[in-house]
Amino acid sequence: QGDRVTVYTLAEREPVPLSILHHPYCVTFSFYAGEGGEEVVLCDASLLEEQLREGAATVGVNRHGEVCQIAKLGGVPVDAVVLLNCVQVALGKVKEISAFVAKRLEEDARRRDKGGVIASLLSSENDRVS
Repeated sequence: QGDRVTVYTLAEREPVPLSILHHPYCVTFSFYAGEGGEEVVLCDASLLEEQLREGAATVGVNRHGEVCQIAKLGGVPVDAVVLLNCVQVALGKVKEISAFVAKRLEEDARRRDKGGVIASLLSSENDRVS
């Protein structure tokens, strides 16, 4: 009918797992003016380090190396080469995070699929008569 929602408890129904196919992750870089004019860059700074930074940039990348966004809102100017290095570091971090999330999702799927029931239901194999 479309006007009613039924919420089931965990005892009544097994939750449907979240499907993540193409997901970017964001990595934040903090910029500081070092001694002698050199730039100091920190990846994912702590709260205290964030309060002391002079600029920041957030790079959103997916595991395939596609840059989805770069946000640099004000702060100290940053050289383009430094920003490109930040993108490369972000890609490495995103590959680590993606592998971690994929492993945990796989473990969760195995935990949910006790006895292989779900795998057999989702199989694309059909009984064929020759």
